[in-house]
Amino acid sequence: MGPVLGRATSIGAYVKRGEESGYIKITLRGENKGEKITITRKIDVHNKSEWILNGKVVPKKDILEVIQRFNIQINNLTQFLPQDRVCEFAKLTPVQLLEETEKAVGDPRLPIQHRSLITKSQELKKLERTVESNRGSLIQLKGLNAQLERDVERVRQREELLLQVESMRKKLPWLQYDIKKAEYLEAQGWEKEAKKKLDEAANALNQHKIPLEKQKQEKTAHDANCKKLFGLLDSNTKKRLQIEKDDNSLGVQVQGTYNEIEELKLQEESRQRRVNKAKEELQAAELELDNLPVFEHPKDKIEELFAQICELDDAAREIRSAKSQKEGELNQCRQNQRQCVQRLEDMESTNHKRLQALRNSGAEKIFEAYKWVQEHRHEFRKAVYGPVLLEVNVSNRVHADYLEGHVAHYIWKAFITQDPADRDFLFTNLRSFDVPVINHVGDEVCHRRPFQVTEEMRMLGIYSRLDQIFEAPYAVREVLISQFGLEYSYIGSKETDQRADEVLRLDIMDLWTPESHYRWNQSRYGGHISASVDAVQHSHLLLCNVDVREIERLKSKRAELDDRISTLGRDIQAFQSELRHVEDKGANLHREREEINSNYQSQMRKQREVESRINQRRLRLKSMEEKENPDLSLLKLLEKIEELKVKRLQLAIQLKDSIIDAVAYRRDFAEKNLVSIELEDKMKEMEANMKQQEKLSLEASVHCQNCKKKVDDCRRELSAAKKHAESIAKITPELEQEFVKLPATVEDLEAAIHDTISQANSILFHNPNVLEQYESRQVKIDDLTRKLDEDENKLNKLLDEINSLKGSWLPTLRNLVFQINQTFSRNFQEMAVAGEVLLDDHGMDFDQYGILIKVKFRQAGQLQVLSAHHQSGGERSVSTILYLVSLQDLTNCPFRVVDEINQGMDPVNERKMFQQLVKAASQPNTPQCFLLTPKLLEGLQYSEVCTVLAIMNGPWIEQPSKVWSCGENWGSIVGLLGGSQC
Repeated sequence: MGPVLGRATSIGAYVKRGEESGYIKITLRGENKGEKITITRKIDVHNKSEWILNGKVVPKKDILEVIQRFNIQINNLTQFLPQDRVCEFAKLTPVQLLEETEKAVGDPRLPIQHRSLITKSQELKKLERTVESNRGSLIQLKGLNAQLERDVERVRQREELLLQVESMRKKLPWLQYDIKKAEYLEAQGWEKEAKKKLDEAANALNQHKIPLEKQKQEKTAHDANCKKLFGLLDSNTKKRLQIEKDDNSLGVQVQGTYNEIEELKLQEESRQRRVNKAKEELQAAELELDNLPVFEHPKDKIEELFAQICELDDAAREIRSAKSQKEGELNQCRQNQRQCVQRLEDMESTNHKRLQALRNSGAEKIFEAYKWVQEHRHEFRKAVYGPVLLEVNVSNRVHADYLEGHVAHYIWKAFITQDPADRDFLFTNLRSFDVPVINHVGDEVCHRRPFQVTEEMRMLGIYSRLDQIFEAPYAVREVLISQFGLEYSYIGSKETDQRADEVLRLDIMDLWTPESHYRWNQSRYGGHISASVDAVQHSHLLLCNVDVREIERLKSKRAELDDRISTLGRDIQAFQSELRHVEDKGANLHREREEINSNYQSQMRKQREVESRINQRRLRLKSMEEKENPDLSLLKLLEKIEELKVKRLQLAIQLKDSIIDAVAYRRDFAEKNLVSIELEDKMKEMEANMKQQEKLSLEASVHCQNCKKKVDDCRRELSAAKKHAESIAKITPELEQEFVKLPATVEDLEAAIHDTISQANSILFHNPNVLEQYESRQVKIDDLTRKLDEDENKLNKLLDEINSLKGSWLPTLRNLVFQINQTFSRNFQEMAVAGEVLLDDHGMDFDQYGILIKVKFRQAGQLQVLSAHHQSGGERSVSTILYLVSLQDLTNCPFRVVDEINQGMDPVNERKMFQQLVKAASQPNTPQCFLLTPKLLEGLQYSEVCTVLAIMNGPWIEQPSKVWSCGENWGSIVGLLGGSQC
């Protein structure tokens, strides 16, 4: 209904007066008189729709099928004309008016034939353009090819010569293949001869190897004997060297023993000298110990200094303890200060976020306004609050949604003063920032409704009120409550949402639940109550909480902590100075005690060193006196010399025996070495002969390998030549016969190729692509010729179809327009001056055909086409209803609807129009005509088939509706009503 009437955007908007749902019911007569078709549509406020056909729920497409079967066209202005679309009807172009008329009246095949003619005519024009274009292109292509025929003939002559060259080039690789084949056969002969020579050389080499191997075996035996003798000589030599080495070692030991005897004598003399010297040093040390002064330990002085040091340490400990307490307190104060500053920064950051949210919501200069107020606070007489968003603190996020949804948006950026002078001063300076300024008079007596949750509220889930859910300064709170009625808005739970219909009996007219916002309004006139329900929107401004009292408390606490930190710093510096003085005094006493101890320790250390030196000298003297007797040591050394001499004699006898064995080994080695030298000379001679034979065999082998390689190379070249020749052209009987006609040698064939190419190159033409262009163009000519024939056949066929269809459609349409024109002209003459309906004929342009409605309302004027530019609203309404009346007896649909068409007409035209409408609608075999109007003139004439339906609406219809429920005609109703108000 919304798109057709243009009065609502959703079907739920048509459910009025607080109802949850409604329905529309239409009854149509079926194919026979006894059949009835009932269509019901149920709608509700949630935009849900349900279709019922003859008591059964069906999908919408079934309803559309019924509508289409009865030719009911809701969007056709000739069948359904609301008041607000009369102007739209006048704006219909002749083409659109023709389409609407074809759909509404006459033969139902007319609009189908018209659409088919439009489609076919467009296709015909397109085909005509295509045929004309292709015919021109074909003539142009044929002309271009005629100009190229001489050049094409020359190109073909040149291509024939090039084909001959191609044939020659095909034979050339096969001639080269024959040459390679001859070379391959020759190389095979050379390979066989080389293999024969290699076999002869190998036999001769084997004959030289056998005697040489025998000589090598004999020489190997002699060499083994020589090696054995050489080993015996080597062992003998090593034995003699070892004997000589042992003898030299024994000689060295004898000489060393004699040296020990001499050293022993010298040591005894030195020992006597050292003993005497040690006795003298011992006497000198004992004398030095006796001469050392006596030194008493300063015990009393040290104990006195220790007591003074302990007293100073106790005083320093007390000072440190007091200082540590002050430092701990200072650290705690600094930590509290940091926490306080961080908390203030976080809350200031919250303010910044809220100011940014205000700016994003449209208050572009809110930062500048806030900064100005902060900088000029000292100039105000009383406290100034704002923006209000910064002063309000809501702890619950859901409650923030409620508060922001209830309060108007402008209040959040407003500033609140408590003095008229402050208001004027603030308004003057903040005018450029586009922020509201509100003055709160604190002396006003406000009687607020006390908040109390009754048992009935608790049962429905109501637990709070909007004026109880937030914290703010008194002035801000009073402004919000007074301006937006927060004490009348209650807060409920999900249970309240489910039982919202029971809330009204508690005299609650505004209710917030987690899902919805309910509001009830009571009419000032009838006292009836209407309700509205909106979804709860999430808060965008109250993003986080700001506690103003907490901010002031934190600022005061930060100032106290700053003063306490300064005082503690001064106390700690005083303790530090006093501690430094005590520590310096104690350090001096420690140095004095250390000097006394150092002097005493030095004297005691010197005495201990002298005593230690005396003990060491006594021990060393004792050790010297207890040495071994030198005579006994001398006797042992002489016995050792005798033993060493006996061992040297035994070694000399062994050396003599080894020399005799060495001479015998040397003689045998010389004899066997001469025999080995003779064998080696013979072997060298035999090896020289064998090397000469090996050289000959190697040359034969190399020659054989070269021949074999040559054969392999020739085979590969032959295979490559064959593959190359086959890649160019494979031998076929036809190609073989063609090759016979060509030169038989490579030189003659290459000369013939060169001559033929020269002859082909002598044929000159300007365009090298002329043949390709000619053939390509010829293909296009053939394609265009074929396509042109097909398009011309299709064009003729389509033209025949259009003429046939036009012969059926146009006479019928002209007859229909003629009938409409007769009725329209007759009706218009009765109401106005003149009018006619014409068919705007455009030949084959079927999409330009239209219906022209021409009217004139003054004798002196001319007939003009009906439009919003030439006629007034009343004139258009008269023309429109007369055109619709002219269609009445031609319309093929169950009913037609005209909505408030008489609005804007003068009484004379309205009366005439009504008479025409009654007359047309009363004719037999015409569709029902519904005229919807809020008022009718008195004294109108009705026919027997007219029915008047009065739609009752409004708060006073209960009594009249009871009277109408039993009435059958207007007279009986008036009699029953009497003096009742209707």
